[in-house]
Amino acid sequence: MKAAFLSEFITSRSVLAQSAVIYIVVALVIGVSMQSPFALVACLGAMTPFLMVFTFCALDSVNGWERFRATLPASRAAIVASRYANVLAASCFMLLVGWALALILSAAAPLLPFGADALASFESEASDPALLLCAGAMGMGVTLLAASFILPFALRFGMTKSIRIAPVVAILLLPAFIFLMQQVPDLAKMLSEASLWLDRNIVLATVVFMFVVLAAYAASCAVATAMYRAKEL
Repeated sequence: MKAAFLSEFITSRSVLAQSAVIYIVVALVIGVSMQSPFALVACLGAMTPFLMVFTFCALDSVNGWERFRATLPASRAAIVASRYANVLAASCFMLLVGWALALILSAAAPLLPFGADALASFESEASDPALLLCAGAMGMGVTLLAASFILPFALRFGMTKSIRIAPVVAILLLPAFIFLMQQVPDLAKMLSEASLWLDRNIVLATVVFMFVVLAAYAASCAVATAMYRAKEL
C-alpha cells in the first residue's frame, strides 16, 4: 500500500503542484469577489476532490502509466486504495490551505481596498475559525460523495467511458431516490426541523456529515477494488 501510494504521488506531484496553484487562485478570486472567507474555503474544499479524481485518472492513460503500475510489486487492492488515499490526502491538505488562506485574508482585509461592508463581512465570518473549517469540510464532503460514485467506474472503465456510464447510472437511480423520499411522512416538516438543528449545531452536524461521507468513501473503495480486480489491463 505504501509503495503504491508513493509511486502514484511521485509520478503526479508536478501536476498536483500546478493544480494546487490553480485551485488557490480560483478560490481567492471567488472569495474576494464574493467578499466572503466562507466562499473561499468552501470553494477550495469542494473543488479539490472532484478535480483530483479527473487528474489522477487522466494520468492513467499518459505513457501507459496504468499498465506499468500494474507491474509494480503491489496488489490491485493496494493500487485502488492508494488512489482513494491520494485523493483524500490531497483534499484534506487543500482544505487546510484554504482555511489558512481565509484567516490570513481576513486578517489582511483592512489593508486591502475593501469597503466598510466587505470589511464587516470578513470580520464577522472569520471571527470563528471552527465555522470556517466547517464550511470547507461541508464543501469537501459533498464532492467526496460525488467522487465516491465516480471512482469505481473510472478505475474499472477509464475516465472516457466512465463519463458516459456514471450519468446514466445516476439517472437510473433517481426514480428510486424520489420514490423513497415520497415514502417519508411529513418530509417538509422533517427538513425544516433538520435545518433549524443544523443552524444550532453546525460543528456537530459537520462531524456527523463527514463520518457519513468517509463511510461512503470506504464502501466505494471496496466496490472499486472488486471492479478493478476484474479489469483486463
